Amino acid sequence: MNFREFFKITKMEITFLVDLVAVAAFFSDPAFSSHYIVIIPLLIAGSLASMSAAVFNNLYDMDIDREMKRTRYRESIVNSRTYTSTLVYGSVMLIVALAVAALVINPLTSVFIFLGFLSYVLLYTIVLKRRTTWNIVIGGIAGSFPALAGWAAVSNDVSATALFIAFLVFLWTPTHFWALATNNSEDYRQAGVPMLPAIVGVKKGSRWILINSIILVAYSLIPVWFTQIHVGILYFVLAAVMGGMILYYVIRPMAHNYSLSEFRKAFHFSNYYLMLLLVAICLVSVVHL
Repeated sequence: MNFREFFKITKMEITFLVDLVAVAAFFSDPAFSSHYIVIIPLLIAGSLASMSAAVFNNLYDMDIDREMKRTRYRESIVNSRTYTSTLVYGSVMLIVALAVAALVINPLTSVFIFLGFLSYVLLYTIVLKRRTTWNIVIGGIAGSFPALAGWAAVSNDVSATALFIAFLVFLWTPTHFWALATNNSEDYRQAGVPMLPAIVGVKKGSRWILINSIILVAYSLIPVWFTQIHVGILYFVLAAVMGGMILYYVIRPMAHNYSLSEFRKAFHFSNYYLMLLLVAICLVSVVHL
């Protein structure tokens, strides 16, 4: 397996997002300045656990990945010939991740990292993905645990700010993934995976994306009224601007005859939406914006 193949099956783009969520929560803790060095083992542990979860996801989904155009390439990387070796290095990455978090940072951080792994592999991949249209909604909790791990790495506890970031990612996930799933509805139908847009259709699915996005934008502004949540002025400005823009992007498909290209635009913009809000939270603490 070469680096390019490793990059694909460990889903490095998801790992980047997981790390960014953890870093945002880490820097939002007022005590982070005396724990700078901890961010290194946090990123190592979080990245390895995320990559391990992706590997286990690929191993479990070998049968349906070959049925979908978007994931068919994985069959040449993860298959019956490479199954054992892939399982071994996926397991090793998880063990190292948990050991680093528990021994170098603290046990609570290790627990949150492990819960993130379990919620993605066990809850989402094994229990929910093939059984219910609520799969990505409930399974989206996997993206929340990095926020709790990031805060715990500094203060060894949980805070209102960490919970706010965790739930922000949780609410963002359906908008993000349903927009992607709409472009691949036929794939999911063929593979027998009940992703919402594949089951209810593009038009009804689009309404659910809009409803979830309205809830997401409303929730993102909650810190305005709760001083216990520390996100800073820059975050408020970006949350308002980006909130308006994400609503614009999820409404556009309705105004363009439910064009799949418009759903793709909404999907891509949703990445920038969350990334910029998380970066804003980081900047507030680091450069006091």
